[in-house]
Amino acid sequence: MATVGDVVIGVGLLSVTPGAAGRTRHVEVSGTCEAGRIEPADVGAGDIVHMGSTGWPAAGAPEVFAATLRQRAAAAVVVDTDDDNLSAEFVSACVSHGVPIYMLPRTKTFRDVEVVVTPHAVVDDTVGESGPVASILASLGAFHRASGISGAVLLDGAVLTASSATVDTDLLRKTTALTPAVLHAIGGTAAALHITLPRSGAALVLSNPRRRPFESTRVRKLANDIDADAHLLRVNRAMRRPLEGGLVRELIEARIPSSAMDSWVGSFGYGPGDRVHSVAVVIGPHSDTSSARVVDAMHDLGACAGLATVAAAHDSVAYALIKTGTEKDSVPPAGRDFDAHLQVFTDVFVARHAELAVGGSSYVIRSSDDLTRGLINARQMAERNSRADDESPVTIALPVPLAATLLAGDPERSAELRRSLLDPVLAYDREKDTSYVSTLSTFFALDCHSGATANELGIHINTLRYRLSRIEKLTGRGLQSMVDRTDYYLALCVGETSRGRGDRSRRPTP
Repeated sequence: MATVGDVVIGVGLLSVTPGAAGRTRHVEVSGTCEAGRIEPADVGAGDIVHMGSTGWPAAGAPEVFAATLRQRAAAAVVVDTDDDNLSAEFVSACVSHGVPIYMLPRTKTFRDVEVVVTPHAVVDDTVGESGPVASILASLGAFHRASGISGAVLLDGAVLTASSATVDTDLLRKTTALTPAVLHAIGGTAAALHITLPRSGAALVLSNPRRRPFESTRVRKLANDIDADAHLLRVNRAMRRPLEGGLVRELIEARIPSSAMDSWVGSFGYGPGDRVHSVAVVIGPHSDTSSARVVDAMHDLGACAGLATVAAAHDSVAYALIKTGTEKDSVPPAGRDFDAHLQVFTDVFVARHAELAVGGSSYVIRSSDDLTRGLINARQMAERNSRADDESPVTIALPVPLAATLLAGDPERSAELRRSLLDPVLAYDREKDTSYVSTLSTFFALDCHSGATANELGIHINTLRYRLSRIEKLTGRGLQSMVDRTDYYLALCVGETSRGRGDRSRRPTP
């Protein structure tokens, strides 16, 4: 008997409620029915219910209808492509009662669902929990075993390869620079082959250092199978874009209380104890890369490295929430080395597009508030990296008072002030590759205003407080005392004054 997961894969259904969909993936499907042709009370356990044109009037109140489906143990609800009658109230009611909703792809009808559910339907059961990604990896592995030729699939923001070895992005770049091969004319013993997959736009790269003969039939089958799976990856995201955009917007703006957000967040597959990586990509004002393409690339990253992914753009920043496991995981699941996948994402996507900067944050969530903090921290890290990449950063000048100018004329006292207040911080900066002296200078240039300093540096205010606290521990002096603040300020200004004098104070040794 087919399961809900079998039907989803066999027809390519698009999940509208990912949380409920994940929990009911292994539920066995006993049959199908059309809402409106039968009463809700007549729905059988394990039925997939189709909401056709006559279904919505017969459904009545969304809350009552969803509760009935839950009581009758219905397997799922399927709606037609771009059904205008699908309301937020209906989605919310189904989420509340744990009833998954799926949407038919544009090229499918409910008849395709009925065919898969029939006892004699043949369903590919080799696809695991990762769906199209697992299918692509399985195809690459089978091809390598049969031909001895290894392959990789380049998506916008990820690389899929059946090998566990580190991805050689330089080699992949060189190979994809080759003229794409034509599928109907594949042959020969070339060392590498680059094929552009027509439906998905992904690139298939075949590495053949031993120059084995390419079997055209086998290569074409591999390309067609992978193209179908890669296309399904993109199609599966289409219906979730508005939902994911709404979730990210509310998390960033934090207008809804956490208690009200938690159930919504849970419907996307995130719960207490889950380990989540937040990723943010800042899109510069002159970048020629659209936010939609960045979001697609982040979805590619999530599909390869995560168990659940939400991605959307908000105010010129693209965000992703990628679940990679739980706090109980001692080691990440196979293939879930997130840092490695993020590095590939940076190399194959971010580095190839102008004015993009990426930042990330990893944490274990307890509530939706943690997701909000994670997104903000990731954005601030991306903004900081964006400033670091700027060849001519704008700096805030530190006003030099008369006292500092006079003190600069006393080398012995100036040196003592520097040794006690700046040298320990400079040594820490060199050892840890930090920028605490620059942080201190910005803090004083902005009249010791913590909020303005954090905003200027592109860091969280708690990060600024930690840095200032570390400076106090390194020097043994406090930043709350007016006396100590004065000495800090003079030490910074004397340093600036001395550098301005250059080598004029030095005379050649006779």
